[in-house]
Amino acid sequence: MFGPALEAVRGEVSGACALESVQALSRFHRVQASPGYDQAAAWLAERLVAAGLRPEVERIAADGRTHILGQLMPEGWVCERATAALLDGGRREPLCDYEEECLSLVLRSDPARGRFPLVAVEGGGRAEHYAGLDVRGAVVLTSAPVQRALELAVHERGAAGLLVDGRRLMPPVRGPADDTDSLAYTSFWWEAAQPGGWGFVVSPRTGERLRERLRQRASLEIEVEIESRRFPTTIPLVSAAIPGAGEDEVLILAHLCHPRPSANDNASGAAAALESARALAALRARGALGDWRRGARFLWMPEFTGTAAWFGREAARAGRTVAALNLDMVGESQERCGSTLLLEHPPCFAASFAEELLGRVRARAQDWVTDYSGPGHYSLTRMAEVPYAGGSDHAVLTDPAVGVPCPQLIQWPDRYYHSSLDTPDRCDPGSLALASRCAAAYAAFLAAAGPREQAWLLEAVARGARRRLLVALDAEERPRATEREHLRGALAIESLTRLGVQAEAIRRARQAYEEFALREAFEVSAAPPAAAAGTARSERVPVRRERGPLACFRHLAAGWSALDQAAREAWRGTETRHPEPLFDLAWFACNGSRTLRDIARLLWIETGRHEPEGVEALFEWTARLGQSGWRGR
Repeated sequence: MFGPALEAVRGEVSGACALESVQALSRFHRVQASPGYDQAAAWLAERLVAAGLRPEVERIAADGRTHILGQLMPEGWVCERATAALLDGGRREPLCDYEEECLSLVLRSDPARGRFPLVAVEGGGRAEHYAGLDVRGAVVLTSAPVQRALELAVHERGAAGLLVDGRRLMPPVRGPADDTDSLAYTSFWWEAAQPGGWGFVVSPRTGERLRERLRQRASLEIEVEIESRRFPTTIPLVSAAIPGAGEDEVLILAHLCHPRPSANDNASGAAAALESARALAALRARGALGDWRRGARFLWMPEFTGTAAWFGREAARAGRTVAALNLDMVGESQERCGSTLLLEHPPCFAASFAEELLGRVRARAQDWVTDYSGPGHYSLTRMAEVPYAGGSDHAVLTDPAVGVPCPQLIQWPDRYYHSSLDTPDRCDPGSLALASRCAAAYAAFLAAAGPREQAWLLEAVARGARRRLLVALDAEERPRATEREHLRGALAIESLTRLGVQAEAIRRARQAYEEFALREAFEVSAAPPAAAAGTARSERVPVRRERGPLACFRHLAAGWSALDQAAREAWRGTETRHPEPLFDLAWFACNGSRTLRDIARLLWIETGRHEPEGVEALFEWTARLGQSGWRGR
């Protein structure tokens, strides 16, 4: 049913045009709440005008104090100059220069000037790493997450600043020996009232060289100069709409932020959204797409914060948005980056029709090639479907405070992720064209969908649900897998109410699906391994008081600064024992009627991890912060 729209889009979308947009955006230093971000937003608005669209620019507070849907809006920041030099005996060696390479500075660093001894810490992310070391007044060379190193080394032990050489490894795509001259994208983030700090970034190769000199008992110093400032400002959220007959809309979104160059992450998503908007506007102007019952809107914003602000400032937007699609890191050259084009689902308990539709569009939107003699065909693009992992703007829409169906397209992993090597030459026009086709065809189909298209989609979603249920029968954990897919399929069918499908049609489809499940895949209710009967505590019902997802950086949660050090350390230990996305999923699953045991079981169905202690710890912690409470209290 989406075939005609897809073919029209295929003839209009240009991967080369999208790549030109990536190249242009990569020249802007797009730090949230900075002049570079404003410049990128202004460039984008100009391109929308050139495409025949009317940009809508809303400005949100960027003061480091305002929380919207649980997310702290960043404080404005700009750096005019930042340099660091290594002093080794009588030699002076330039080490970092922000003008030359903006990633050589830990972004959002405070002003600094002086000459400081260099001390290396093995790790630097735990208190025991500093045992026997005096770092007061020194620059600490660390590979730890920068915010954690700031707290331990600077705020608690009096270090002057940081020199960071850590990065995230992603074997086998990025191992310890790969690209050791690259710089990692590193940034502080704090509330305006919290104490700051400063730091520089060096490559793993340089960091190891400095560590070796210090092991040889060399007396090294770092001379630094940073001219920067923090200030309250506003951030532009840029959107553009192609109207339909009604107020409802389909939303395509892509975050515009990240430092220069950040080509694949996420100039590529922003460029693909722009190209899909340009293509649909051109096709609509020629009358090539027929009548639209709904509009299509395209949104560019800072990651997490901008999406939370856009929905949080006008609650009715969520109700008007029938479905969305998040484009993040979609431009990769798979050969160079080692990536795979992933369709990321929401959790099974938040499933919708959107995932099935996007999967079908993606399958048809590829550039297929034939086999040796012609009858077979296949794609050269690596693709997969994966469960919810979070980490991008679809998390905001998945949260029940917004509750909009929003799968994600993303290329992952990426060898050059969050590094100085994330440059436009590692993007691919074919990848950009595929992502743009998917987004445009997805939006066009949903915008135009009437009774005929709705009936087709209802049957497609029901068939997809049956297919997934049958596949689950061969899973290693068959009872859990079948229960997960049974729930996913039922909710996907029911979600078509958002698109206006009649209740009776949905009832019949759901009944047929349940009959199929009973006949083909019925299992005795799955139980977590070693599941206990439960305690009185596990029967408590948490209730959310905070609208929106958990703060993406936990130390930015409202109320965190009021916790004592022991409470903060206890929470960090809890998160270490129960890694992401467990707590985000638990927060999503909290609906005011599920008990702790219900939530733990639901997370086990989704992930295979049964961690009731972690679920309880989350809601005890959020209750302490005032973000949640307990029913009846």
